[in-house]
Amino acid sequence: MLLTSIQACMESVMARAIVRTVEAPKPALGKHDWLSAALRMLVRDGVDAVQITRLARVLEVTRGSFYWHFKDRADLLDSILEEWRAANSGVIAGTLANTGSLTEGVLALFKIWVDDETFSPLLDQAIRDWARRSEHVKSAVRREERDRVLAIARFFEKHGYGAGEAFVRARVIYFTQVGYYALNIKESMTTRMELLEDYYRTFTGREIDPALAAAFRRDVQAGDAA
Repeated sequence: MLLTSIQACMESVMARAIVRTVEAPKPALGKHDWLSAALRMLVRDGVDAVQITRLARVLEVTRGSFYWHFKDRADLLDSILEEWRAANSGVIAGTLANTGSLTEGVLALFKIWVDDETFSPLLDQAIRDWARRSEHVKSAVRREERDRVLAIARFFEKHGYGAGEAFVRARVIYFTQVGYYALNIKESMTTRMELLEDYYRTFTGREIDPALAAAFRRDVQAGDAA
């Protein structure tokens, strides 16, 4: 009888330990919540700050619930890289693929880069900072940079530019924008819009339709006012 009682007690303790270790997540908490919190932490404090215990504290859950969505911290970091690819790289190729003219595509690129909801320069910078400390991430960044430039180059080729010129123009337009982020250039949207025709001419070697330029300015200003 005593042995049975001790066995039952041990089973009860083990069951409670398992529940504490692998706790079911809160109903409203999903993988996206963990990932969003990790991305915010990465952008704000760097990759070293992205720790399971710290994330659990921010989300007000136990560490155990993390393992319902990720195998370990390495799995989370891989998911962060995938999210970055989808959010910042995928949007460039996807946007250009859905444009019908040279002007429409170039202006769509401009719009991506002035809209933090569409393209996050802070996330890009955080990933590049991480890449300085990780060969794996450095390789991923190099691949993504190459793919972004190639997507823009293919777009230029589609609109009549030779392969070499398309590639160089793609690098010029892309590296110019990266330079804005890397140098943390603070420039009002009004100033950037005043230079729209000059930017377009420099990047394409052609003149922009004044009506399309005016419509783009109105669109950007409306977004700024919203």
